[in-house]
Amino acid sequence: MKGLPLGITDRQCRLCFALALWNERDPILKERLFGLTGPQGNHGEDVKECYYYLGSTPTHAYMKALYKYPQAEYPYEALIRENRNRGREEPEFELQDTGIFDAGRYFDIFIEYAKASPNDILIRITVANRGPDPATLHLLPTVWFRNTWSWGGRREGCEPKPRLQRMDDCHIEASHHTLGTFSLSADAATFGSRPAMLFTENESHLARLAGSTNKSPFVKDAIHRCVIGGEKGAVNPDAFGTKASVHQVVVLRGGESATRAAVIERRGNPGRTVRNGF
Repeated sequence: MKGLPLGITDRQCRLCFALALWNERDPILKERLFGLTGPQGNHGEDVKECYYYLGSTPTHAYMKALYKYPQAEYPYEALIRENRNRGREEPEFELQDTGIFDAGRYFDIFIEYAKASPNDILIRITVANRGPDPATLHLLPTVWFRNTWSWGGRREGCEPKPRLQRMDDCHIEASHHTLGTFSLSADAATFGSRPAMLFTENESHLARLAGSTNKSPFVKDAIHRCVIGGEKGAVNPDAFGTKASVHQVVVLRGGESATRAAVIERRGNPGRTVRNGF
């Protein structure tokens, strides 16, 4: 699966969940780990991020991880340029070497997963501003189906096309013909009464990539274009698709933290209310 090192998926990688982030400085959403290709890195392919796996039971009934997200613009070009210019005998140029974490101007983003059952997963997200000044973070828990329907395959799992749809102000329903029906519930007590829900298709933006025709007017970079570019028409106004985010803007004072909660569960499980935790 793609995404930050804070995501989960079923064992066949059909339905995926992870966080996307934006610090109002970067030119792109932080939807996945940034790394160098083999030719770009002076020691080959290498991820240039700071993340830590903090705990997990053997059965993964409980998992916890940490991602450190800078508040300044992410130094993509500097990392590429400096590593390209270094020889194999020199050390790698890492994210910490750029000074991006100086004065503690970054967010610590913790995510915890606790399973009430294999099909009932509670999620707690804690965001901490480690810097001295107020800072804004766009938090986008995102759920999507891995795109197998566009392959033209006929084996199990390739078709028919699955569907995500908005059920109400706090629930997204996920329907898949082999996985069943699940819901993602964003806790209204912590996300606010009406968190914004953004829907699109997990389809490549072919017009941008190759100058060809898009299969759908709603493509996989639509949430980025909506949040960062202000293109409200990029996402599906009818609130369905195969990729969806719950979008909230969090403003934290220096040293302040905030907690958000969500639940992924198979439909038919008893309803669950989460208040700042499990």
